[in-house]
Amino acid sequence: MKTTKTAPGFLRSYVLPALWLFALPLFGLWFTGHATSSLDGKVLASIEQQIAQDTGLDEQQREAALAFFRATPASEACLGTDEGLANFRNNLGEVCSDARQFGWMHSLSLGLLVLGLATTALVLLCGLAAFISRPFQYGSFVVGWNVLRITGALQTMGQGGLIVWLSYWMTALWLNRYSPKLIGVMGVLAAMAIFLVVVGIFRRPPMDFEVEAEVLDESKAPELWAHVRRLCARIQTPPPDHILAGIDANFFVTESDVRVGGRSLSGRTLYVSLSLLRLLEQSEADAVLAHEMGHLLGGDTGHGKRLAPMLAHFSHYLQTLHDGGLTRPIYHFMAAYRGLFELSLGRSRRASELAADRLAAGLTSGRDIARSLVKVGAYSGFRERVEAELFSRDERHQSVAISQRVALGFADYAQSEAVHGDLHGTVTPHPFDSHPPLSARLENVEARLTPADMAQVLLEPVTFSWVSTIEEAEAIEARLWGAYEARFSQAHDLMLAYRYAPSNEAERQHVERHFPPLTFEGKEVGLEARLDFAQVGYSEWDEPVLLDQVTHASKEDRMFKKYLDLQVAGPGRSKQKRSICLSKLKDPDALLGAFEHYLGRCRAMKEHRARAQQAA
Repeated sequence: MKTTKTAPGFLRSYVLPALWLFALPLFGLWFTGHATSSLDGKVLASIEQQIAQDTGLDEQQREAALAFFRATPASEACLGTDEGLANFRNNLGEVCSDARQFGWMHSLSLGLLVLGLATTALVLLCGLAAFISRPFQYGSFVVGWNVLRITGALQTMGQGGLIVWLSYWMTALWLNRYSPKLIGVMGVLAAMAIFLVVVGIFRRPPMDFEVEAEVLDESKAPELWAHVRRLCARIQTPPPDHILAGIDANFFVTESDVRVGGRSLSGRTLYVSLSLLRLLEQSEADAVLAHEMGHLLGGDTGHGKRLAPMLAHFSHYLQTLHDGGLTRPIYHFMAAYRGLFELSLGRSRRASELAADRLAAGLTSGRDIARSLVKVGAYSGFRERVEAELFSRDERHQSVAISQRVALGFADYAQSEAVHGDLHGTVTPHPFDSHPPLSARLENVEARLTPADMAQVLLEPVTFSWVSTIEEAEAIEARLWGAYEARFSQAHDLMLAYRYAPSNEAERQHVERHFPPLTFEGKEVGLEARLDFAQVGYSEWDEPVLLDQVTHASKEDRMFKKYLDLQVAGPGRSKQKRSICLSKLKDPDALLGAFEHYLGRCRAMKEHRARAQQAA
């Protein structure tokens, strides 16, 4: 989850949406009060009419009766226990039944409001406590998460019941009728929301952390293993249990379980990037390795391992609330707490990064840390530029060759103005930590590098790289780059199918390879629906409908049958409606899924063309 750095941004992104939690309870309070007043008014009007028509009362008795009933609302008599009002209460009949409902829902709304306020106070304290220290951070999150998932479930059940009740009484009170369909829909939505939330409390999300790399056994890199152990001995921390070699643009350590190549690794794991090691001198690589070992020494990885399962469970629970429909206000409330906690987490992680930098600088030098940061940041920025440029092209690649393009173009990039913007405007990618800006890290280790110094650092040839000591390093890189570039090409190939209109036969064939023409048979002979990348047809229509003319699509129930209704743009601003009777098809779900997929492609294509025209 990304943190919002500015106070206005946090307020706009988290705090204001969180207030929706209180919207329904507040409306419930107002409505029950309004309904009770309306009920009292109707009863009083009926009583006043009866008293006015009662000829057995003299004027003094009539005034006394009116004064009594005006001072004693029907709801007060129904909800009270005063024996003096027992006769009045008994004569009200079903009115008291309605009044009690209003009273119960008033209490429920008030309870939900109080629960929300109490939860707000508690999680705010937990969120603020997380800024004190790492132990407080862990303990406060345990308390906050467990309180929120319980109160979230209670809010879901309470607000679900309240909205079903309101779906009856709002129409009954204001329109003097009610809609069984509306009540049924709200009941189903509330039941689904409650089911999803309860299941989400107990469902554990998968915790697999999969890394694309190869295990670097000691037999393949004995010198590197020995050197890492010596560094750990100097730092006085146990060495890693595993070393992984990959091509991602980062280094990291973790104590979480890691899946790599079908294997599951436990214990301390160090990941090294072969691509980056080629750019680093031995002393610069030592600075990076010492930095990573510093995270092991400082307990950063252990803290992350303890927090990771709860953070993953919280994220899964948030997604459940987001998808629950009626639970969206509760989602925003819990997301606000998660955002506040992420601010504290980012702060402590940045402090850990600076502490690891200082430790590494003491073991090597501030100059080595500075040079390694510049090289890692520049390589990451240039590789990202190369991949973004390749992915933005609207023609197929015969060969993406990302590693070759990065290697051949890096020198020119190092001498350009772009490198300085990338170094100072971006943060090194990392799966576990929020890295501080480069300027703050350089200042932290008392190193100063001018733009000219940075260019010189990037252009100097490497005299010794740890890659030269690793057996099969080139073969490992070739395998990993081959797999990565193949996935990149496949993703770009699919994206082209979303971008093409198409405008020629080659593009048409490309689109149809991913979006082939489909036919959905009907239950009756001769009835069918047809779908391709450009249009949808139905045997009961005179002609097909172009997908780019569909402005709205929805699934509806009419006369015990299911329909796919399409709003189609006509001449000028007119719209036409076309419908496919899903109940007449053998596999209606297949048509719905395919239609959503194909319509999404059509809309993505139109958006891409619009952006391209604006850029031109």
